[in-house]
Amino acid sequence: MALAKILIGALACTPLAAFGQDAEISTASRPAATTSAETISRTITLADLGFGNGLSFRQLSGQTTVFIPVPDTAPLRGGTITLDITHGATVAVDRYLQVSVGGRPVATHSLGNRAETFSLPVDFDAAAVSGGFLAVGLTYSGAFTDRVCVDERASGDFLDISPRSAVTLDLDRDGILSPALFAGFRPADMRVTLPDQASLGGLAAATRAAALFGAETGGVRFGTAPGNNGQDWTEGHVQLEVATSGVQAEMQVTPDADFPALRVRGTDPQLGLWQLASGWAGLAGGETAITTAISDAGPDDGLLPLSALAADLTPRNVVSTEDVLIPFQSSDLPAGKTVDAVNLVVAAALDAEGRGATASVYLNDTLLGNRPLPSGAPERLNFDVPSGLIGRDNQLRVSIQRQPSGGECRFKPQGYPAQVLPGSALRLADADVHDGHFFGLRQEFGAGVQVVLDPALGLDLETALPWIAGVAGSMIPDRASILPRASVAAIEPGLPFFVISATNPGDAEPAITFDAGAVEIRNTDAEVIFAGDALDRLGVAQIVTRGEQPGLWLRPGNGPAPEPTARNPLVLNRGDLALLGQEGVIVATSTRINPVLDVVYPDRTSLAQIFAKYRPWIVGGAWVLLTLIVLIVFQRIYRNRRSGPGG
Repeated sequence: MALAKILIGALACTPLAAFGQDAEISTASRPAATTSAETISRTITLADLGFGNGLSFRQLSGQTTVFIPVPDTAPLRGGTITLDITHGATVAVDRYLQVSVGGRPVATHSLGNRAETFSLPVDFDAAAVSGGFLAVGLTYSGAFTDRVCVDERASGDFLDISPRSAVTLDLDRDGILSPALFAGFRPADMRVTLPDQASLGGLAAATRAAALFGAETGGVRFGTAPGNNGQDWTEGHVQLEVATSGVQAEMQVTPDADFPALRVRGTDPQLGLWQLASGWAGLAGGETAITTAISDAGPDDGLLPLSALAADLTPRNVVSTEDVLIPFQSSDLPAGKTVDAVNLVVAAALDAEGRGATASVYLNDTLLGNRPLPSGAPERLNFDVPSGLIGRDNQLRVSIQRQPSGGECRFKPQGYPAQVLPGSALRLADADVHDGHFFGLRQEFGAGVQVVLDPALGLDLETALPWIAGVAGSMIPDRASILPRASVAAIEPGLPFFVISATNPGDAEPAITFDAGAVEIRNTDAEVIFAGDALDRLGVAQIVTRGEQPGLWLRPGNGPAPEPTARNPLVLNRGDLALLGQEGVIVATSTRINPVLDVVYPDRTSLAQIFAKYRPWIVGGAWVLLTLIVLIVFQRIYRNRRSGPGG
């Protein structure tokens, strides 16, 4: 199979952008969408959209807009926005929350002066969707009476919107006819039915599903039992079928009880899943989609534009502080590259008194520096990035601050716009190849990865997948080509590998080997942590080399496989050795720099083991020997002086 390259987006509704931050609600409601046996509900929470802590407003003003992706309005019959709200007040003041949909106010709710928790439902119809998004605006506001002049910072009022707040889409089940619509509307949780017969195509497709559907956070399970209840479409279903001849991948939406399901069959069905997660997903808009190959340009080796990342770079009205968040992963960078500098183009309008703003730049919560923005025109800001900051998951934060105007009983602070402009980019440089961390190997996997389920392991695909899925989701980027191999001997040079086996697939000594008798894992105080059955129950993931080509070796344990969740994901980031259990990553460490584990083989004697065992005696003997040598040297010097002329 030819190596295909593509930069892949998110298959599900991706985390959307929210901007602004200041706040009002209305009791008017829209007619609820009618439901029938053909109507199914797809619920998207704020947590699903990336707002793990919900939304929060402080004092007496706040505003934000949340965008919910809606790929097509044809199957949409309407829906409901449900906000779970908690608020409190410290002084008597008139406050309200207003909700707008599609830029039009549709609901407003008056907030009392005591602590309260309640739910606010707001209905909407398909006409509110524009440009592929449902825009939900939230405006929180409050004011003292006109007889009193008070700085609003004296208020301890707040309003929190829970991450459980959700948008429920009422969908026509029979209107989801194409693979593209299935991919656009599907739930975040997925169930994958494996092929009946073991094959390399099935291995590649299952690994692809684990990488695309977020297996590292428990987003995919492999099995047949459906998880949907009633009319709530809570779990998408993909059925994989491997053929011995015909097209590489053919996709079609089929009924699965009362919900749509995606059937993917062919000699290489992973290509279909790959297409639906790529920029070519729109070509799967017919009832049947056939995929034979996918290709796209890889990332540039010198610059990574911020516009190519999942970031909201729209203008912000800055009253005091606004943050622009730019998340990126190590796999967004080309193999062998790291971030050397941040090059920004930022514009901030001057306020009424001619004052500008200040931009402070953080990478992974480390301050790179700050610069004033005094001119009101675009400013170029360059910040060097110290080594060691980049990991698997990263966040660049540009904090734009200005001094808010006060006094004179101004009823509301005035915001002035600022924006991170196109042309902003991450400048790349060669990474230290000696680091050998998991996140660096994930970068290598971006160019393609050879996957081997060693037949000698004695596990079929269905049994091995609970061990494979979380590691594949954590280590294999969405855009990576997956090349299945029948055995370790079939691994080709030039591309990294991911091998699931009981024995070392590399040609150098690994951090832990299991062919040298008993193994003990000790801490830095020489205390045994894992040994015998306790170690055999654990999975071991480690970086090994084969012909100087790095790869990942996963040795499954005989205990429970990892069960990752969104709250406790299985993430391999720093280090080159990890122990895995039911709870996920138990410990991960670098064997090169400050290791926290020591591997001991009681049945194998080495100089290192002898030194570790008899260290006190060896050190004591060395001091005694050194002392004797010093005494002998001084004694000879003394004798030579006495025997000399005039001695």
